[in-house]
Amino acid sequence: MDLRLVVHRGLTFAIAMLLSLCPVAVALAFYWPTLVAHFGPDELIFLLGATVVVAFLVPPTRDIARRLLDRYVYRTRANYQRTVREASRMLTRVLDLKRLLPFISKTVVEATSVEGVAIYLRDEDGFRRAVAQRRNEASEFEAPATAPASVIAALTRVQEPLVADEVARQIVTDADRMLSDDLAVTNWALLLPVISDDGLIAFIAVGSKLSGDPFYSQDLDLLMTLANQAGIAIKNARLYAQVVLANEYIENIVATIESGVVAITSAGRIAMFNRAAERLTGLAADEITGQTAARLAPCLSEPLRASAADGVARTLPEIELPGADRARPVMCTTSPLRDPDGIVLGAVAVFSDLTPLKELEIERRRAERLAYFEVLASGIAHEIKNPLVAIKTFTQLLPRRAREPQFVDEFGRIVGREIHRMERVVDRLRTLAHPGRRPEYAVDVRAPLAEALEFMQATFDEKSVTIDASLGDTPCRVLGDHQNLEQLFLNLLMNAHEATPPGGALSIAVTREAEHVTVSVGDTGPGIAPELLEKIFEPFFTTKQRGSGLGLAISAGVAQAHGARLRAANRPGGGAIFSVQFPPAPVTAPVIA
Repeated sequence: MDLRLVVHRGLTFAIAMLLSLCPVAVALAFYWPTLVAHFGPDELIFLLGATVVVAFLVPPTRDIARRLLDRYVYRTRANYQRTVREASRMLTRVLDLKRLLPFISKTVVEATSVEGVAIYLRDEDGFRRAVAQRRNEASEFEAPATAPASVIAALTRVQEPLVADEVARQIVTDADRMLSDDLAVTNWALLLPVISDDGLIAFIAVGSKLSGDPFYSQDLDLLMTLANQAGIAIKNARLYAQVVLANEYIENIVATIESGVVAITSAGRIAMFNRAAERLTGLAADEITGQTAARLAPCLSEPLRASAADGVARTLPEIELPGADRARPVMCTTSPLRDPDGIVLGAVAVFSDLTPLKELEIERRRAERLAYFEVLASGIAHEIKNPLVAIKTFTQLLPRRAREPQFVDEFGRIVGREIHRMERVVDRLRTLAHPGRRPEYAVDVRAPLAEALEFMQATFDEKSVTIDASLGDTPCRVLGDHQNLEQLFLNLLMNAHEATPPGGALSIAVTREAEHVTVSVGDTGPGIAPELLEKIFEPFFTTKQRGSGLGLAISAGVAQAHGARLRAANRPGGGAIFSVQFPPAPVTAPVIA
């Protein structure tokens, strides 16, 4: 027996005795003169002793009367059908554990007239008390914060109701003895397991009946029916709590993101409209939620309803979304919403304002133009300064050496050469600045490539460079200008010739896919340093000793004028590869033979 429990009960009994004697002592003190006058000493002693005995018998008499009343007055028989019917109606409606558990506890107490009920729920740390109810303060029913380990082990093993009296009569192992002791300490007369798909999720500890009767089979049937219904209700309540929590998370996340989010049901009614959507569209969420998607701008409503109808996701790279103050460029993506079986339940649209990106792009282009002009001005100054230095030097010497025929001849030759050099730089700058109008005719890209290759064939033969050309048999038409394309390919072939060592190899290929036509030129040279791959197309950037740094820049400009993109990369086996990716010519474009 627990020593603390003995001390607690003894102290409680002593205090009760003293409190019972207080009124008697006050009454004796008040009437003592009268009693002394009418009674003798022996009679007074007998009177005092009888008064003390009566005072001491008051608490035990009260407890005996309470037990007799509990046994014979409070003995009731539960109305099985009505209790189950009322409990079922409530358990199927309530999804809040804070309301559900007290109702279960109250139902068990009222149906069986027991001293107390405690419900324990499983969590990450074990089984903890969720709710406890006692019939009265004098009840010896205990409800510790955590369930005894022996109780959990027994219920997990048998998954059937456990009656304390039967457990005490069938002690075989130490585990049985420990279970019986724990039930005696807590004054639990009956344990009802609450089973779900994943095992024991809760249990109900029931105290003894106030009448002292055992739990009959009808009582056990009623209580297990309630426990089974409680298991379903507890599981639903927990799932509901998880759904509510997940919805709160989603709503908080959706409310704080900068992109607009609009969701519609399969019937086409708006179910979600976050703050960013309000800001971008100028519509109030309170007014539009529950309305049809037709209330939205067509650029949003049409792809939303289409995704909800056919279950296909759609991406609109840039659309004009009308708003309260102005139209905004937005990128919109719509996706269907499906249940676990794949049935479309609606659609959601996520759209982002592209205005900040547009502004950043404008600033970036402005900065790039400034940097481009700085590089251009520096390159022009360098390319023109060298010839001017030679001309200036000969001009300064001319007054003193004008009569020397050799000097005059050398002066004319060098000055003419440097002037020609400056003219060539100016012509290439003009080509760089005006690569030509966008072509309007379909050209078979293999023709200008073949002509450029034929022009460079003798040069490649001098270095014993092997050429592997794969131009294909099918025409690969792009919108282009024949002469500009020939100049573009000629620049790439000359660049490959300079990079390829004697005895090297050159690969040329033309490939066509559904969305583009690609011309690639690969060499077996030293390749390009990775840090220079992004710089080689800048004007006046060169790694050659006598290069102008304009060849690849002009090639990139010609490619851009054709709607193409010029790329450079290193080949896995060594060397570099330049590829030009053209959009295919429309079928309706006029063809140049």
